[in-house]
Amino acid sequence: MKEFQRYWYIACCAVFCIFNSAMAQNECQNWQANHSDWIFCDDFEDTGSLVKPGRYFEYDSNAGDFVPKPGLGVNGSRGMQVRWQAGEVGAGSIKLSFGRNPNAYMNKQNIRPTQDFREIYYRMYLKMQTGWQGSPAKLSRATCFTSANDWRQAMIAHLWSDDSAHLLIDPASCVNAAGVVQCTTYNDFNHLTWLGNKSGITPLFATSNSGKWFCIEAHVKLNDPGVANGVQEFWIDGNLEARREGLNFVGTYSDYAINAVFFENYWNAGSPVQQERYFDNIVVSTKPIGCLQAGVMVPEGKYGTANDRKITITVFRRNGKDILEIRNAIAGRYHIVTLTGRRIAEGEVARNGRTTVDLSEIPFGIYFAGINAVDGGLVEKRLVGGK
Repeated sequence: MKEFQRYWYIACCAVFCIFNSAMAQNECQNWQANHSDWIFCDDFEDTGSLVKPGRYFEYDSNAGDFVPKPGLGVNGSRGMQVRWQAGEVGAGSIKLSFGRNPNAYMNKQNIRPTQDFREIYYRMYLKMQTGWQGSPAKLSRATCFTSANDWRQAMIAHLWSDDSAHLLIDPASCVNAAGVVQCTTYNDFNHLTWLGNKSGITPLFATSNSGKWFCIEAHVKLNDPGVANGVQEFWIDGNLEARREGLNFVGTYSDYAINAVFFENYWNAGSPVQQERYFDNIVVSTKPIGCLQAGVMVPEGKYGTANDRKITITVFRRNGKDILEIRNAIAGRYHIVTLTGRRIAEGEVARNGRTTVDLSEIPFGIYFAGINAVDGGLVEKRLVGGK
């Protein structure tokens, strides 16, 4: 038994070391097998075309101002360089489509083309060059395209910047009370209904924050048909920055759902000087993603099965804490134990719901998380990491 534990301890330590030193560079390696809740992943280590099946449907390099380069990404990996010339407004973009989309031009990359996504999370890493000046207006947007013939939209969840160096959320609807899409073209401001913006709290674009990477994760949830319960929110480095809830994004409209995210470099007033910023590690998911953070607990495999019931065990980082989440379990109890069998946490599991456990105070090490269901089923997963 001791040799068995020592063998697994070494294996787990190897996993954790990989997470710390190379996770940023290899996050998207085998992501489809490792993260079934992810829709898309790009750490820009793929040196092939940015426009191809499984990747973006449109890429504007702005004559070389927005290009992938080695050594500029997180931890010296490959990332996207954005360069504004002094006074320049647009510096390029990448446009991603996924899920059901009636527009064949967008849908040609074949990313989960038969599915509807009414709720998504997406995350990116962003860094401004040392000495950065000003607040560029556009960063990203999640949206719903509704037409085979043009780019009209049912809603847009903008992630922009304000005039005080913060990011802000700015949700908008383009569906009337009868559930009919009113927009007739892309960015049809004449028909958009603005639902109320809200700024974050971190001065991301302040010069004092230049020269370092930030993990930005956004969450967009469409309202249920006829109910104003939509959500837009975002986090920086795992800390909640701004949230709008009770949103009526699409009224009773349900023909299509969120099917695109654009990553943009557009500065309405133009950059005050020539300067650069950098993108890396983009992920789009149906569940919370979290940041690439040394020490975060990592489950080895997402799913277990108890009596033919698929149970999800995931870990993500929120507001500086590592959170264990259990979904789709029937009533029972969870437990977290050390390799020697010492139980350090336990509690009740919600039936058919969501149970969360705060792991932030657990010391560094290797653990087993288990669920004992009332029907006798058992699921166990190894966790590596800790405080």
